[in-house]
Amino acid sequence: MKIVVCGSMIAYPKMLKLKSKLEQNGHVVILPDPAKDKHIKLIKENKYVDTYKLKIKFDYIRRHYRNILSADCILITNWSKNNEKNYIGGNAFLEMGFAHILKKPIYTLKPIPNNRYYYHEMRAMKPQIFPLPHR
Repeated sequence: MKIVVCGSMIAYPKMLKLKSKLEQNGHVVILPDPAKDKHIKLIKENKYVDTYKLKIKFDYIRRHYRNILSADCILITNWSKNNEKNYIGGNAFLEMGFAHILKKPIYTLKPIPNNRYYYHEMRAMKPQIFPLPHR
């Protein structure tokens, strides 16, 4: 299965490990693609700030949308962030919407958070918990 991973870029190092695990189980995995090695370095140092200026400059939203177009499903990596359990931020929520409109399955690693802004919209898209491989 071709899986597009979505989630907070702060968790990019965890996404790399997840990608490896999924590929070992026969999946093709596409991660968000930071445009510059400098961004990856800042992410690993926990100093990366994903601003609207970077999203515009590197066209991150459209780039990941094109990935979703070519995928079988998306996987939201909703690890906790800033003391928010099972965090799903604006970009991941937007990507859930893209997948929903495209009628692609939406998976999460954990249950969706009880987000007061878009909890009901997330529930309406019927995401499922992804069955992670055990090896």
